[in-house]
Amino acid sequence: MKNNSDFWKKNFSWWHAAGIAVGLLLAMLYWYKSGQFSDNILRKSPILMAIWGILTGYILIDLVKSSKNRSENNE
Repeated sequence: MKNNSDFWKKNFSWWHAAGIAVGLLLAMLYWYKSGQFSDNILRKSPILMAIWGILTGYILIDLVKSSKNRSENNE
């Protein structure tokens, strides 16, 4: 169990939670405005759009955070 706890502490912070929330919010806003009328399977389903928003938010925040950490370590 200790390894699992270390994994979450290392790979998930409140920045990631904020990125997930913003990604989910923007994905649902997009689906509400234009995606629900689309013929594309990803845009038509609110569940798939939610998953897409969650993953996109997490990955973008993770990229920004790791880039910032690398630049601080190089200085």
